[in-house]
Amino acid sequence: MHDLLSHITTELLPLIITGILHMLAVKYRWLPQLARPLWLRGFGAHKTWRGLLFMTIVNGLTLLLLSLSIPVRTEHPFALGALLGLAYVAFELPNSWLKRRIGIAAGEHHLKYKYVFYLIDKTDSSFGVALVYFLVSGISLVTAGELFVVNCLTHSLIALALVIVHIKSRF
Repeated sequence: MHDLLSHITTELLPLIITGILHMLAVKYRWLPQLARPLWLRGFGAHKTWRGLLFMTIVNGLTLLLLSLSIPVRTEHPFALGALLGLAYVAFELPNSWLKRRIGIAAGEHHLKYKYVFYLIDKTDSSFGVALVYFLVSGISLVTAGELFVVNCLTHSLIALALVIVHIKSRF
């Protein structure tokens, strides 16, 4: 368990901090010049350059700052943090693209398959981050699977908490 906790500290803790900061950036319209869609028709209005750049750069900086005070499992904390932030965003894009193709508006849900898309919404980025961390860190497949489960549960709990405190509008 101790080994898993050290991986959580390296892989997940920065993303929690960065994700909360990103939701504040969205809510309070920080960096409005970057709040432009990556590809409006393809991904919808909610996948923006601000999100891509913010999650990548700020997650790199967050892991770097954390590495100054707690042990992290990398010799290159900024690079790993940035890569994981980028993975978080990149693995959300196929789901957004699919939803646009079948006519689901940005921020909306499929009426018939609502729970399928809830599940995908809460697992896509978690899968991507666990996969990329597995590929670059040399962890076992079992540890990657454990991280995926922890990531999914944490993602859901944080999303719910952000809705409760009115930082995020929807679960």
